[in-house]
Amino acid sequence: MDQETVRTICYLARLEIGQNKSNKIQKDLETIIELIGGLQNIDTSDIEPLYSPLEMTATTHEDVVNSDNKKGKFLENAPASNEDYFLVPRVVE
Repeated sequence: MDQETVRTICYLARLEIGQNKSNKIQKDLETIIELIGGLQNIDTSDIEPLYSPLEMTATTHEDVVNSDNKKGKFLENAPASNEDYFLVPRVVE
């Protein structure tokens, strides 16, 4: 990593920096490149790729009916109904 590369990166990122900042950025970028080089040397042949960094497991529940059918109760409270439906006045003729 040289100063011209640092200046090019800063130009492309639309950053205006001084010489002392340029030296610090050069050292930081060299450190980052070394870390990435170290990661590339790790053997990952026995590791399955991740689809997400979060471990997501779907929880399953038994399919159990736990609510009452209150249709009859609702229909009893309606002003007019038959066995299955509320009866209302016709709106469209």
